[in-house]
Amino acid sequence: MEEEKEGGEEGVVEKEEKKKVEKKEEKKEVKEEKKEEKKEKIKRRKKEEKKEKKGVKGGGEEGGGEG
Repeated sequence: MEEEKEGGEEGVVEKEEKKKVEKKEEKKEVKEEKKEEKKEKIKRRKKEEKKEKKGVKGGGEEGGGEG
């Protein structure tokens, strides 16, 4: 009887370990996704800033601003 019990416990432990590993992998994926989103936001912001700078450099009231 004891041998069966030990084998059963090992199975439970393995399942718990798998769950832990899966959670860690999910967290990693979420972190990577957030990093990618952050990079994209930064790129967009830089593009917007460049557009604004070009608009300001463009010359006074005529071509500057939003154009």
